[in-house]
Amino acid sequence: MNNHLTQLTAGLLLAHLLLWASFYWQPVSFWIIFSFALFILIGFSIGFGSINSRKIIFGQLLLAIGSGVGLYALFAFGKFLIEWLNLPLLKQLNALYSLVQPIEWWHFLMLFVIVIPGEELFWRGFVFQKLRFWIKPVPAIFISTVLYGAAHIYAGTLLLLLAALVAGPVWAYLYYRTKNITIPILSHTIFNLLLLVLFPLL
Repeated sequence: MNNHLTQLTAGLLLAHLLLWASFYWQPVSFWIIFSFALFILIGFSIGFGSINSRKIIFGQLLLAIGSGVGLYALFAFGKFLIEWLNLPLLKQLNALYSLVQPIEWWHFLMLFVIVIPGEELFWRGFVFQKLRFWIKPVPAIFISTVLYGAAHIYAGTLLLLLAALVAGPVWAYLYYRTKNITIPILSHTIFNLLLLVLFPLL
């Protein structure tokens, strides 16, 4: 039990350090350091976690697709509300897109091969899984989501924090329900494909 707590604490501290460097410090290009950060977290998760993965069944595939599309639709509706209510958040949205939207071919490669799998392996496969040693699924989903959101404060935008708090519980629930890390990875991939590549909310 103490080993799990030590590993969870060390993982969270490492994640905060790496995301601080990615979003705030940025000694090199965002896509270089952010991809490196998630690569390190992938290694940490595999080395110290116990991640569930298995063959995908058709129902789980539909769940992944539906949740990814549903999250995008929810975010699109949020963008509509921001414009309709004339909320002072559009400048934040533009700044966020300018930072995280892939442009070069290798940005897309890093996004879909390292960043998305890395986020799911760490925040769901490692953090959520470690929390399950002490608490029941619903509190673990809630707490892992708060931890996931808190690590995004270094971006300096409320919208990224809100995005993490909205999407986080969906992906944690998918992992808990299917016991298959591939499903939240697929859902996250579909969501980002729509949000950052096919139909950006700009």
